[in-house]
Amino acid sequence: MAYVCPRCGGKVSRGYSRGAQMTAGLVGAAFYAAFGPFQCVKCGRIPKSEFPADVQARMVRGTGLLILAGLAALALVIWLFSLNPSN
Repeated sequence: MAYVCPRCGGKVSRGYSRGAQMTAGLVGAAFYAAFGPFQCVKCGRIPKSEFPADVQARMVRGTGLLILAGLAALALVIWLFSLNPSN
């Protein structure tokens, strides 16, 4: 989900780390997006405190959903590895 930059009105999105994704896969990408910085295409990193209160509330909800998605993906991987194909 894109947000509007409070400085220039441009597009702001959650940070992305190829390293986190390569290291931990989908779970790493979800957790980096949840806890990573918000970045404007023109202005660079934008602190969450610069956004209006209603946008900050949406960001918190989005962070919670990303955390849940990462935990669900991790639980699914653990469950799949716990299945014993020899039985």
